[in-house]
Amino acid sequence: MTLFTELRRRKVFRVAAAYAVMAWLLLQVADILLDNFGAPEWVFKSFTVLLVLGFLPAVILAWVFDLTPGGLQRTPDAAPAETGVTADSGMAGREQLTNRVILVGALLIIVVMATERIWFAGRGNALDLPAAAPAAGLAEPDGPPAAADPARSIAVLAFEDLSPEGDQAYFAEGISEELLNLLARSEGFRVAARTSSFKFKGSDADIGEIGQALNVETVLEGSVRKAGDQVRITAQLIEVDSGFHIWSDTYDRRLENIFSVQDEIASAIVRALQLELDVGVETAGRTENVAAYDLYLRGRQLGREPSRAGLLRAIEHFEEALTLDPRFAAAYSGIAEAWVWLEDYGGVPSTEAYPKAEQAARRAIALDPQSAEAHAAMAFVRQRYYNDAVGAARSFERTLELNPNYVTAYNNYGDVLRDMGNLERMIEVHRKAVELDPLSVFMRTRLASKYIDVIRFDAARELLDEVLAEYPDNDYAKEELANLAVAQGRLADAIPEYRLVHFSRPGDPFSAAMIAIVATRLDDRALAGAWIEAARQQGENNRWELLARRPLVERDGDWAAMAELGRVTPGPEGALLRGTAAARAGDWLEARRLLLEALQLDGYDATQPARLSHMRTLTELAWVEQQLGLEDWEDRAAVVEAVVEELRRQGAGSIDENGVSPDYVMARLAAMRGDRAGTLAGLQAVWDARFLSHWFLATDPVLTPWREDPEFIALAEQVRAHAASERAKLAGLEVLP
Repeated sequence: MTLFTELRRRKVFRVAAAYAVMAWLLLQVADILLDNFGAPEWVFKSFTVLLVLGFLPAVILAWVFDLTPGGLQRTPDAAPAETGVTADSGMAGREQLTNRVILVGALLIIVVMATERIWFAGRGNALDLPAAAPAAGLAEPDGPPAAADPARSIAVLAFEDLSPEGDQAYFAEGISEELLNLLARSEGFRVAARTSSFKFKGSDADIGEIGQALNVETVLEGSVRKAGDQVRITAQLIEVDSGFHIWSDTYDRRLENIFSVQDEIASAIVRALQLELDVGVETAGRTENVAAYDLYLRGRQLGREPSRAGLLRAIEHFEEALTLDPRFAAAYSGIAEAWVWLEDYGGVPSTEAYPKAEQAARRAIALDPQSAEAHAAMAFVRQRYYNDAVGAARSFERTLELNPNYVTAYNNYGDVLRDMGNLERMIEVHRKAVELDPLSVFMRTRLASKYIDVIRFDAARELLDEVLAEYPDNDYAKEELANLAVAQGRLADAIPEYRLVHFSRPGDPFSAAMIAIVATRLDDRALAGAWIEAARQQGENNRWELLARRPLVERDGDWAAMAELGRVTPGPEGALLRGTAAARAGDWLEARRLLLEALQLDGYDATQPARLSHMRTLTELAWVEQQLGLEDWEDRAAVVEAVVEELRRQGAGSIDENGVSPDYVMARLAAMRGDRAGTLAGLQAVWDARFLSHWFLATDPVLTPWREDPEFIALAEQVRAHAASERAKLAGLEVLP
């Protein structure tokens, strides 16, 4: 008898096949159950090893023993003449059934494996990836990457907090945001912004819905369970179209190893999606102090709420983190950004906020030159403190070079482009911000504000209506709704909206200042004064309070008050106010000196095209130099006209924060040249846009030659009548602070 015949007689082949089928089925069940129960990876690996080790004993037992109707018995040796195996008909039937079951099982394995290799080819598989590297370091994988057709976009959802006390949401979200920011550095790979991705926290939306809403091909989701110094993180990378798990893993670590876990997860995703990203290089500048990192995450969570109290608390956490790790660049970036927002939303004077922001931003860049956040913070400082739009633009471009998916940078870069008069590019970058953060109310309303700037009122209203349909009382949408009403001359409609924003956003003086400006245009001095005081209560001499005071002193023709306002207003705006006040008082030489100073502070370079922010100062300077008999005034006028021509080409409306439109500037230049028709045409264009205030006509000395002109008088009466009509609409409404 041959060995093959003996193996067949002792049913060794049948047992081996049956064992393989059952082991495969058990592994499939274990993979699903252990993953759902969040079991560590070693459990599944150990189970697999046990099944493999059990194969040899099973084969040996099959050789030695046989299952008979009388029970388990030792297999008898074959008789010398035996050439086959005989059995009764019942036993033979059972053997045939067993053979069929084994055959079906084997065919099932073949079919499933073929399906995985053919149908899901290129889609990745958790088993195709190497095991996660140990906490001590990362090992490079052997063989080709798992995905043959890499995805080009991802959304990182907020990791779920599964901690016993349920108080680690900031930590879980911080982990997922760190992964988001890291993946966002991969060139050519789009990462949905945090605001949109985190919108799905706590929702029952499935992966398909999320992928469609965010326009991404893959989604990363996970959970964090933190207890004492132990942390368990689970993560799974899912393909949106198929719902197939490209990769998943669970990590049980001590908290001190949290950074290596983040690196492991990021590296696994990079391999699975074939991204060009060196995780080690990108994380080189971070802290390795877990306590400092925890404080940083707490501070970042607080800093997202644009309130004075929240931002000050955030700074405290960042500073405490720096006591633990003085070289923690991200904490310095957080401090810089917080001070910038405190100037904007918290009523802190710029002379206090920006020096602190600059110091922190410069320190962050010195510690980590590759930090996108640090360069963005420095761009803020250059834009808002030094009025260096060109330098700010370079810093924002560097930020986006380091992190092409940094949505906050796109938003603020748009403001710089607006100041530079590059309105077409401004719209582009705000659209990019919405593309990256499609569910962000803030980004959508910011785009609406830029549509208002270029007189695309229908587009702005459509976008705001979409937001308000989802969030009827959203303060950002209400703010832009009020801005739209002002741009359209519906002054009375704006006040209730601004007032709602004022009470829903404590500490922010913007809405109070805007109501004061609108009230001044309505010729309601008492209402304007009440809201200026409301703005001042958020912080004396804050930017928005100072902005609101300017139209009031212009209305009153109080040039001494304008000069005083200029002394407390920093930067080029302060010098412009002082120069304008000197010009109104007839001190032409002092006025010229101050206006040239304003241009210098605003980065004006006569060899380069002027910017939108230079327009008012150059116009006033042309008037002063004309009074001094200097021929240069025509050159100034020509520069302004070039700015206006470019703005008109791009569809600009009345986009100056101080309410000065290109048409009004052109009317002033025409008046300087003695061009009556040009002056009246320019003023009529401003009035048609409902952006003209009657005190301009009464107090602007450039317009003096036309004050007795019948058409000029008629236009002034129309402006006064409109203000009275809008003022009457406020009757019965609650309009006081």
